[in-house]
Amino acid sequence: MSTARRILITGASAGFGYEAARSLAAGGHTVYASLRDLGGKNAEKARSLTDWAAQGGHSLRVLELDVTNEASIDAALRSVVEQGGIDVLVNNAGVGTWGIDEGYSVAEAQRIFDINVFGVMRVNRAFVPQLRQAGKGLIIYLSSGLGRIVFPFMAIYTASKFALEAFAESTSYELAPLGIESVIVQPGAYGTTFLANSLHAQRDVTSEYGRTAKLFEAFGRGFEERARAGRLGDPREVVAALVEEVERPAGERPLRRTIGNDVLEPVTTINRCCDQVQGQLLGAFGLK
Repeated sequence: MSTARRILITGASAGFGYEAARSLAAGGHTVYASLRDLGGKNAEKARSLTDWAAQGGHSLRVLELDVTNEASIDAALRSVVEQGGIDVLVNNAGVGTWGIDEGYSVAEAQRIFDINVFGVMRVNRAFVPQLRQAGKGLIIYLSSGLGRIVFPFMAIYTASKFALEAFAESTSYELAPLGIESVIVQPGAYGTTFLANSLHAQRDVTSEYGRTAKLFEAFGRGFEERARAGRLGDPREVVAALVEEVERPAGERPLRRTIGNDVLEPVTTINRCCDQVQGQLLGAFGLK
């Protein structure tokens, strides 16, 4: 393993965040696994992580952090700084959607963006200053293949991931000259709690959508059948990629890393084309 790093992971209550916290701590890194609602919904997950770390002698500490609450973020920041700060920030916290767009109110859409986009902005604004002061660091963003390609019935989620991609790439140009690298991870469909934890619309308009409703129902059945049959990707692939990027030497990391057979070819093709266009654009404006 390369030099041990101090890592903050948001949204470590389940899925990629939970497993990455354990894998990185098991690999000798110091991990701050942050979760919201430690005294309620996520109390059991917090105990599980704490007990696992104690039993194995791993350097993992559970923190309360709600990416939608600046006071919560500031409290987590103070706690981390008291322990020496971080080298790596993993923006993993996020939520999905699954349904016909008209059923979602603007307030519901704002809630999703508040977690998937503005939550990342809040966390960055809190933790980036210490990375700047150190003159080095890494920020990893858990995006999605749906930050580049589009399916129906996931409009708000997809829009939030497109926004995250734009934010992460734009700020990467600002931070790179200061020694702070950025990696945008783009997973495909994996066997996590995505569907179970998705925010569904309070208003069900499916019965009013005729042929579109049938497409939606078929799409959902197909996804659920793949999940039950174990035909979704193994989440360990994404966790392994996160560990690899954390441990990769500075200067050798890609801006984007696409993972999953279902998205690898189309998303990589789009990334390659965009990289070429971006290079030309930045060069034309003297930014490269």
